[in-house]
Amino acid sequence: MVKVAVAGFGEVGREIVDAILAEGQHEVTVLSRRNAPDSIPHALNWVKVDYQDKENLVDVLRGVHTVLSFIVVHQDVGNESQKNLIDASIKAGVKRFAPSEWSLYVIDDFPFYGGKAVIREYLKEVNKARKVLEYCSFVPGVFMDYLGPPEKLSKNLSHTQQFMDFKNCRAILPEDSDATVSFTTVGDVSKLVTKALSYEGEWPAVGGIACNKITLSELLELGEKIRGRKFSVERVKLDDLKAGKLKTSWIPSADHPAIAPEQLRAAAEMFTTYSLLSIHRGDLDLPDQWNRLLPDFQYVSLEDFLRNSWEKEF
Repeated sequence: MVKVAVAGFGEVGREIVDAILAEGQHEVTVLSRRNAPDSIPHALNWVKVDYQDKENLVDVLRGVHTVLSFIVVHQDVGNESQKNLIDASIKAGVKRFAPSEWSLYVIDDFPFYGGKAVIREYLKEVNKARKVLEYCSFVPGVFMDYLGPPEKLSKNLSHTQQFMDFKNCRAILPEDSDATVSFTTVGDVSKLVTKALSYEGEWPAVGGIACNKITLSELLELGEKIRGRKFSVERVKLDDLKAGKLKTSWIPSADHPAIAPEQLRAAAEMFTTYSLLSIHRGDLDLPDQWNRLLPDFQYVSLEDFLRNSWEKEF
């Protein structure tokens, strides 16, 4: 059994906590700035913390083996909360730490992900003289759940429409690109992280999870085959993407509790622009460290997911 502390309890964090509890092999404690909700699983521990109080964090983390961080990076001013969590983990004798990543590794095109790069460098720095904290950036790529109908999403997830809209048979793609994109279900990421908790070897610093790799043209062909008709495709010029402009007839919608309602449209446009630019540059063709370390792990195929999601819808 491994004692696990989960810092933050957002959407992906809840999915992973649910998977860990379902396996029943580890003890989980959520660290949160908020009081515990009225109803939480009986097997889940909850501790209210102040991330500015490092000594209290040390006390809370004593005896913990692994810390999984889901702190919202763009809301962590100066990245102080996550840095304090790392410092406290080291002082408390924590063995493993997973920073708040859970997306892609090359993040140059995502300014609101800048804190992730800062924390990566901080983890390198604290381990420079000698290794004091094993760590892994879990990077699963695009959650394929968002390619399915919103009503079929897990109860923990908010809908984030993607560049390919299977309901309306349309797509927004970067011009002159047939890049590869890595997709994984949130459920598979959660199960894999649960397996990683019991992994006896050393965690890789970069933990790519590349369960399904597909080119844009292959994804488009698959979508048309499943939906039974051609998709309307709009191509965006690279210069427009670099300028932050999305000159398209539609913009993928988004709904996320970390974004104010009046900012959702602008945030969705910005995120889509950055995503298409990253796709064009090949940044979503992820490495597969965890696939190689856990070769027996069974994951959901993209085609099976899409067929189960859409074939009976129309």
